[in-house]
Amino acid sequence: MLLLRFPTSPLLGSRCVLYLQQLLACIDVLLRHCDLDCGSVSLQLLQVLITVQSLSVDPQLSDKTSETVQLLCKVQGLDSVMELYRQHMGQLLDWLSASVSTWTRSSPQRLQLQTIVFQSGPVIGEFLGQLVPLLCCSLQTDKDPELRMSIFTMLAKLLLDAENSLDSQGNFHKVSEKFLSDILLPNLVWRAGRTASAVRTAALSSLLALLHGGSITPGQLLCLLEKLSPVLLSALEDDARMSRLFACRSVATVLKLTGKSLHPDALNKIYPELLKRLDDSSEEVRSAGLEAIGLWLSSLTEEYNPEFYVTHLQFFFQQLLLFLDDPDSSVQQQVLDVLKEGSSVHPGLLQKEVEAVVGKHRTPEYCNQLLQHISSLPTEAASRDPE
Repeated sequence: MLLLRFPTSPLLGSRCVLYLQQLLACIDVLLRHCDLDCGSVSLQLLQVLITVQSLSVDPQLSDKTSETVQLLCKVQGLDSVMELYRQHMGQLLDWLSASVSTWTRSSPQRLQLQTIVFQSGPVIGEFLGQLVPLLCCSLQTDKDPELRMSIFTMLAKLLLDAENSLDSQGNFHKVSEKFLSDILLPNLVWRAGRTASAVRTAALSSLLALLHGGSITPGQLLCLLEKLSPVLLSALEDDARMSRLFACRSVATVLKLTGKSLHPDALNKIYPELLKRLDDSSEEVRSAGLEAIGLWLSSLTEEYNPEFYVTHLQFFFQQLLLFLDDPDSSVQQQVLDVLKEGSSVHPGLLQKEVEAVVGKHRTPEYCNQLLQHISSLPTEAASRDPE
């Protein structure tokens, strides 16, 4: 009975390798001698093995635990570890949910959850109805920040391989709106302090993984854009470099996923924030910002009337032209490529702005290349003149 009650014992926090080794040895002997009789306590044995695995810092002990899990499968005639988890997943998630409201950074359940979701592979995608409420509770903004950081890091890994984990059944899109609005967005809101900043960075990594993993549809994004856009654009100015980088990449991915579906007013709220990142202290953030600006241009449609929005375009071109004379030649080339792509939006206006600064640039080479490009545009596009 003591063995089976171990997962809820106070000894969980001891991380005593010797104790875990002895415990594992007891389970191994039990499985080898009781064979099929162990089926009646399979859940409890798996709980203990999950606990040992999650607390183990010794690679050899971890390997031995994996072997014992395989043995537990074998004595029950199960083909794989995934089958074992499928047999008990509902009960395992109930087991964790029973205490989730009390979890902190030191709670062993945090590590147990990670062990379960990673070892079960695609099986976890069959139990979203139990998993998502568990995540919602553990990631409330009043929860321990280090707990939330740990779980967001776990989620980012899962979402990047969603087809083989959370979305294995193709059903994650059914809960992705709730996941984004109830879990991610509240944790993206700016709060003072280094710890709060670290939580935002972790939440942004999960957002980026969600967008890249293909588990949310463009339609769902459009429905949530009014809520998502303000916090995401705010994150572009975060003090943490990684937060700014993740935010830039997330904006770029949103633009890529939504294509040409964004209204001009929504687009006009995005580009000024991206332009600010061209002056970032991080070269990686600058490059990501330029990539997002290129995708912003690709999102423009005929609804974005260049004459009606000429003031926006003039500011847009003027700011980019500043960086066409950047000390970094790679930035200059990237800006040139973006301006070439955007030249067809309002060629006459861009030509006027280039001619106004070409004499002020230290190296007019890029301006001249851009003017040559504009002159090569089809007559219909090049004939547009600024008012």
